[in-house]
Amino acid sequence: MAVGTPKNKITIYTESKFLAEKKYVFQVLFKEILGVEYELFDTSVSQVYKFVLPNGAFLEFADEFFTYIPESIGYCSRKYIPTKISELKNALPDEIVPFLYGNNTLTRHERNLYCGGDIIGGAFFMLSRWEEMVTESYDRWGRFPEKEAVAVKFNFITKPIVHLYAELVRLFCSEYGMVIPQAYTFQKTLSHDVDYLYKWGSPVDFFKTCCADLLKRLSVRQFKSSLKMWKSGQDPYDVYAKLMDLSERHGLQSTFYFLNTKSNECELQTERGQQIVASILNRKHNVGIHSNYFLEADSEKVKSDKEFYSSLLHKELTLNRQHFLKMRVPQTFRMLEQNGITQDSSLYYPHFPGFRTGMCIEHSLFDCETHTIMNIKELPLTLMDISLLNARKYEEAIAWVDSLIKTVKKYNGNFVCLWHNSSFNAMEWEFLNGIYEHIVKTE
Repeated sequence: MAVGTPKNKITIYTESKFLAEKKYVFQVLFKEILGVEYELFDTSVSQVYKFVLPNGAFLEFADEFFTYIPESIGYCSRKYIPTKISELKNALPDEIVPFLYGNNTLTRHERNLYCGGDIIGGAFFMLSRWEEMVTESYDRWGRFPEKEAVAVKFNFITKPIVHLYAELVRLFCSEYGMVIPQAYTFQKTLSHDVDYLYKWGSPVDFFKTCCADLLKRLSVRQFKSSLKMWKSGQDPYDVYAKLMDLSERHGLQSTFYFLNTKSNECELQTERGQQIVASILNRKHNVGIHSNYFLEADSEKVKSDKEFYSSLLHKELTLNRQHFLKMRVPQTFRMLEQNGITQDSSLYYPHFPGFRTGMCIEHSLFDCETHTIMNIKELPLTLMDISLLNARKYEEAIAWVDSLIKTVKKYNGNFVCLWHNSSFNAMEWEFLNGIYEHIVKTE
């Protein structure tokens, strides 16, 4: 990260209410996204955030969230969830900026600017995920219901909204004499959840597949394909070398998250399983744990899984992704942090590709119950293969992919793709054949 020099330091003034929450947002906006130094002072003046530039000019943004909430009561209540949004047009190039709190007033003067949108309150809403803490229902996996998300309801899930707010700050600073250079360049992270090391651990597994091909899928063609692979000694899920080859040809790394199942446990201890592990590590790719537990009560199970896989994979595991993306905020993050996980990559809505935290780079997390910045970081997913099955045809899926990559590139972010090792060589994936390679190749 390129951090600004002292002469480019911004001075921030804000009311002292909810100071821990505000400090968290300032850290993400100014340090983690913009890469600029800042100094924070609290003031008795409410309803506004004041950013003073080195030349004395200043920007003011409305405080329409924290300023009206009693600190003794707190903000984790459904009554504070946004019920409407306002939009700022013609500020950022080719972009409409949604404000969850405040309005789209924008007033420029010779030495200062006022914006009626509360970018701090809105960024905190997206980053902290406190919205998910006040839900009254969960889906069948115990997850926050996707369709309840404000970003889904108001159709800005495909906008990395926190980056938009940072770009507003960058733009307005430039207008008033302070240039903030880009701190990042576009990159891609390729990841693969390994729910099953092999599809056919035994002849019985192969026989079950053939029966399903003929009786469930009613496909003689799929049966013949399975039979051909079996005779050649290939397994449909053994694509590890293929994935690494493709990554390496384009100067990228793959991360493999292993789920602790009985079959994986047995197969990883075989000679072939150990060869796969050795190949991943020798070729300098990454491994992580694919945890199936998500509540603090499960902490001992996560600890046991992590220790087992760290031993089996000959590497201390610090990366995690939740199985089925099962997540409770903040319980899951606490549990992972307690067990030495330093990076999670689970925050994503399976049916709505995009930006669940409003971010497209790794970022800090906040515990709204303890009011502290956590040590564990989040690398938010951008796209999961399963989501593309909702496309009606190949061209529609490609359009979704290209649009997301274009957006992440626009904000110099990290396009994080999840493609299972099991998402090849099966009927349901045929119409998507070639899309993963397209993702890897696209620059």
